Amino acid sequence: MNLKNNIFKHSKRNQKGASIFAVIFLLVIVGMVLLSALKVVPAYLNNNIIANAMEGMINNNDFEAVSLAEVRSGLQSSLVTNGIRDFASSNVVLTREGDDRYIDINYETRAPLFYNIEVVVIFENRFDKN
Repeated sequence: MNLKNNIFKHSKRNQKGASIFAVIFLLVIVGMVLLSALKVVPAYLNNNIIANAMEGMINNNDFEAVSLAEVRSGLQSSLVTNGIRDFASSNVVLTREGDDRYIDINYETRAPLFYNIEVVVIFENRFDKN
């Protein structure tokens, strides 16, 4: 019985938790991931608003008869209503592939992470104009 107690005491003595450096390293990594997520998620939410506004315009209008300038102005006014003011309407372009016509909204968003490091998110949206 005494030998069994010595084994348990010895194994408990050798068991140690994570070092302070490992905990700090883990906290830094988790913090960087959370900071990146907090900077990138708003860009995806804004892209979702842009795509929904464009889908709404497609569903509510005779989209084949609408000019590119009307699409740009309608989308821009919808985005201002939704609080997106930094979207350039020049990102909305008409693309033709054979007989098919599409409206492409391709743009990139930059979010400052820290110091001189930025996160760049590129969005490519295509909507059928036919």
